[in-house]
Amino acid sequence: MVPSPRKVSAFRAMRAKSHVVTPIDTDVDALVGATSADVAKGVRQEDFRNWNFNVFVLETPPAQLEFVRALSIHFNLHDAFHLTEAEMDLFLADVQKGYDHVVTPVARQYHTFLHAVDVMQSVAVFLRGYNGSQYIQPISAAALLIAALCHDIGHIGLTNQYLVNSGHALTLEYRSPILESMHTAKAMALIKRHGFLKDLDIQDSYHISKTIARCILYTDVSIHSELLRKVRTLSFPSHGPGGCRASSSSSFPPLIDEASYVYCGFLLHAADICNPAKDWALATKWTNLIMSEFFEQGALERKGGFVVSAFRNADQINTAEIQANFVRLMLQPTLVLLSDLLPLAAPLLHIAEVNRLRWDAEAKQALNPVQVELVRELARPLSLRSLTPYQKWLDRMHKWLLSRYVVALVFLASLYATLVNSVRLAFVPHAADNVVGCVTLVVLFILVADVCISTCAVKKYRWSLQFWLDVISSTTLLAEIPFVNLDRSVPYSQSLSGSSHLVGLLTSKLFRGVRLLRMIALFKTFKEIVVRRMYKPRRCVAAARTADQPKAHPPDDDNVEGRGAPFTFTLDDFKRIFAADTLKITLQHIDQFVRQAYRGQPLPPLAIKNFCNRVAHARAFRSNRELPLATFHKILCELEADYDNDVQADNKISQLSLSASRLGEKVADATIRYVMFLLLALLTILTELNIQPNLSSNLYGLQSLHRHATDTDASYFAMSLQHYAKETQPLYVYLAGAANASVVNSVMARRSAAYLHPSDVTFLNTTTDCFVIYAPHVAARYRLEALRVLLYPTACTWTSTTTPCQSIAILDASASSQDEALQEFIQTLIVLACFVAGGAILTVDVYKRVIVPVDRMVSMTQQLALNPCKSVTIGNDESPMYEIALLQNTLSKVARLLQIGYGSAGAAIISKNMMGAEFDPIIPGKRVHAIFGLCDIRRFTDITECLQEQVMVFTNAIGGIVHYAAHHFNGHANRNVGDAFLLVWDISEDSPDVAVINQAKPPAHLAVKPGSDVDFLFFDEEGSKKMKQSTVWIATVADNALMAFLKTMVDVDNSPRLQSYSQNKSLLDRFDGSFQVRMGYGLHVGWAIDGAIGSKHKIDATYLSSDVNMASTLETMTKVYHVPLIMSHSFFNLLSPPLQQFCRCVDCVLFDGAEKPTSLYTCDYVNPTVKQFRGIMDLPDLQLGLAAGFLAVYDAAVDAYLRGDWPAAAAVLRNILTTMKPNDGPAEVLLAFMESHDFKAPADWPGYRKL
Repeated sequence: MVPSPRKVSAFRAMRAKSHVVTPIDTDVDALVGATSADVAKGVRQEDFRNWNFNVFVLETPPAQLEFVRALSIHFNLHDAFHLTEAEMDLFLADVQKGYDHVVTPVARQYHTFLHAVDVMQSVAVFLRGYNGSQYIQPISAAALLIAALCHDIGHIGLTNQYLVNSGHALTLEYRSPILESMHTAKAMALIKRHGFLKDLDIQDSYHISKTIARCILYTDVSIHSELLRKVRTLSFPSHGPGGCRASSSSSFPPLIDEASYVYCGFLLHAADICNPAKDWALATKWTNLIMSEFFEQGALERKGGFVVSAFRNADQINTAEIQANFVRLMLQPTLVLLSDLLPLAAPLLHIAEVNRLRWDAEAKQALNPVQVELVRELARPLSLRSLTPYQKWLDRMHKWLLSRYVVALVFLASLYATLVNSVRLAFVPHAADNVVGCVTLVVLFILVADVCISTCAVKKYRWSLQFWLDVISSTTLLAEIPFVNLDRSVPYSQSLSGSSHLVGLLTSKLFRGVRLLRMIALFKTFKEIVVRRMYKPRRCVAAARTADQPKAHPPDDDNVEGRGAPFTFTLDDFKRIFAADTLKITLQHIDQFVRQAYRGQPLPPLAIKNFCNRVAHARAFRSNRELPLATFHKILCELEADYDNDVQADNKISQLSLSASRLGEKVADATIRYVMFLLLALLTILTELNIQPNLSSNLYGLQSLHRHATDTDASYFAMSLQHYAKETQPLYVYLAGAANASVVNSVMARRSAAYLHPSDVTFLNTTTDCFVIYAPHVAARYRLEALRVLLYPTACTWTSTTTPCQSIAILDASASSQDEALQEFIQTLIVLACFVAGGAILTVDVYKRVIVPVDRMVSMTQQLALNPCKSVTIGNDESPMYEIALLQNTLSKVARLLQIGYGSAGAAIISKNMMGAEFDPIIPGKRVHAIFGLCDIRRFTDITECLQEQVMVFTNAIGGIVHYAAHHFNGHANRNVGDAFLLVWDISEDSPDVAVINQAKPPAHLAVKPGSDVDFLFFDEEGSKKMKQSTVWIATVADNALMAFLKTMVDVDNSPRLQSYSQNKSLLDRFDGSFQVRMGYGLHVGWAIDGAIGSKHKIDATYLSSDVNMASTLETMTKVYHVPLIMSHSFFNLLSPPLQQFCRCVDCVLFDGAEKPTSLYTCDYVNPTVKQFRGIMDLPDLQLGLAAGFLAVYDAAVDAYLRGDWPAAAAVLRNILTTMKPNDGPAEVLLAFMESHDFKAPADWPGYRKL
């Protein structure tokens, strides 16, 4: 086909972009630079040599089909099968239909025709771009390309294990592996239908059919290790420059038959799993697609009630970590082997390593399950989106009113309003009164705005006592503004009425008392910010403890209340999730943040918008704005608090916690309210209403002058005036009835420097009151409230409206007013300080003695419901045993007894019954994977008869050693049955160990080639060498189980308490004069049903399965082989290489009723001088008594025995018993078995014996 000249330029533009490695956040869809039609018609042969070709530009099925057609023409596939181009086109169209027309319960994202196109193009790169076709015949290369196109035809997006578990109809049609068998059958049916083999000879037809079938079957990842071993056995020539083989084709002919099938299958398998070795944009795109398909199956399994398969639980896995492990454990060993065969493919190793490092970095930035749950909840539709704009505004205003800054502003404004008059009189000069008035006006605006907004936003606030208190106190503030005249009808005047003065004084005191009362009412909000924050319930983040390192004791941090993280996210989490130097959070960061919570799954509609709406609802945030990292953290904490306090939560324990918090708030608020109002009333009576009388010597002097004003003795009167002026320094004196007022003013002016001119003071009598009126410059010079007016007599009849009948003296009392204001200021501060201190002390005391213990009990109950295996705190016995402390102590002891009684197997029972409303001890079981270890005390019946009542002490002494060792190495005890102890080490369902367990591989010597699958699955060749040479060791779950049993052996032998029984007379008589505790140990790995057995009257939480029984069987075999420990090969395969080198295979047997044989392993413990076992570093000391090379020689004997060379095996075993280890139990057993057959293996010897 010749591409259209009009379309080629567009496709070339697109191709130029596909060679660029895109940034981390760039979507691969952005690389599309042309339409699908342009792409399909612009295909060039370079595309079949470009490893990073972007198949996602083939957006439509016609474009994909056109690309495959171009590739077929490029390789002349129609000629290879003697077909025309039209016939080949029909075949390709039917293959596409086989992918597209599939009925499946899940939405396929990965196993589509586009994936087949990508694998076919990758195989083409291997063949032409990397010279992979030089090792095989052209017909084999053509068959390989057809197999690549058809390798997933009819795929339904589910795994073989799911099909078996669900009883799918395909399990009745095809043998295992089900899917690969189906793909092979469908592919061969299409090949036959379209006449691929009709014009070929029988040999070529057979070769093509066999190549296609074997290649498709080799795509089964369960035989990955076997395929790699087979490829390693192939012989290839050395390579010259350019990746071509150096030897000629005559000296090294193309691979044929089995070698050709293995080689072609390896290329197809490599192309099928090598997407992580492509440029980052392509690798992440394919990763998202396959993980989406995985999660679809996980959701289907959860819906059907099945155990969610490994890597299918979207809520628990870390996609980046899975990809990094996949590259390191599975892909890199494949690429190492591929680069050995095809040197031009070596750059793929570098790309894969670069991608792995990026996935490792992303894995460190990933969210934990608790954080994932929170972000997903916050990304759900926001309820406020259905509210009206006015309702949204009200809700926003409500939250704004409760913010700490607004509360602090209102608090300071109220404090100013309470103290403004005292501050003005005591500290502010009269000239600055207008400035104080402006500030007071601003404060009045703040308080009025607070009242208005609160009235609109808070329904409970309207018309409440607090509302009226705020309204009255805000209104009274107008009286404190100097340039606002509220109580004077005549400007620059003072009332001469004593009752008016008293009313004004009382009013002023009352106004300040109301504002003080409002100040006290605000203490509740102040208390919530300052005091209650100390006792804010903390939301602990459940973090899974890894089993990488053994622990000596349970972590103490779990026993300390309140030491957990207060919220799910910390600032350090954000620095880890985002770039370390990120200081601002943008919309792009939020997009990344939300996407991480869904771990590769397609985001729900509007998820990011919903999350942004919640952030915007908490703070004013828009997409074009940035938020400081600390602010974003505060917002998320606020959103989490709202989420935790959701009263509609289904979790009964959460509702209990909420009720406890509300109880604390109500009790504390009621206590504060009653005590505060009582204190306020007492202080108001004692301080604010303590009004001093106005009688003084000044008034007495005025009375004397008034009486002598009409006397004829002018000299005495003048002397009296001078004396009064000297003592009182009046501003003005008016004497009623004085003969000469000018004489009075003259005398007073000479003696008082501040005396006012008579024209500055006038008097006015109105129908309602009498006033003294000052000139404006007098009012500007003096505060009128600081001028004291004295009258005598208090009641008389004025002769005119401007001529008083009383004698009047006006005094400057500014100094005394300032002192009184200062005293009032100090008194108010003392009152407020007493309120604050007293309220805080009372609140803290209530919280400390009542609320916090209740909250702690609720929190303990909640933590036990969520994690029944969590350690709990028992109260301090030395503290006073109040009733609440007694309840808390009792709850701790009951919880601990539950944990001890039920164990880890009963965790689900405790959790469900504590979190639910009903009591149901019998709950459905759950399938789990774990390592099961059984310990048995030898001759326990004899020991029981000898010790009688003391047998419990004896058994518990051993049980304490066994349980401590298991706990020390991250295991737990499950069942105690008299002389036996069942121990369990849980394996996470997301662990790679689960995949190894489910494969159920046979013993190594029964595989096609010798070698351990585990070596190739978990450690590449270079990694294995480094592991053997390195002193750094990471323990696996199996390692911990084995070391726990070895520690138990050492501790039992060195226990002084158990050694004391060697002197027990009854035991010595029964055991022929020598007694030592002997035990047998069995270790196996597999699955079990974790659940409850019994009825509502009595239940036992335990594990049930054939694998648990196998651990018991293995322990029984220790009596047969005369060794203390027997392990199955399934368990041995999970051990790390450093521990495997200390173990040896003792036999391979088929137990009665079993379907598959089991290899038996042991780990020798021959040095009784070891006093303490800490871990693998002490393991060589346990075998210090073994002869050099013993394990290697014994392994050689067992290998000969298993392959049927019994004479050679017997010779080696006899040498071992003679020179290396006399009385070795396994050697003696094998010799006895072979001797029973005259040292001749049966003709049908299968490599194991039946028991």
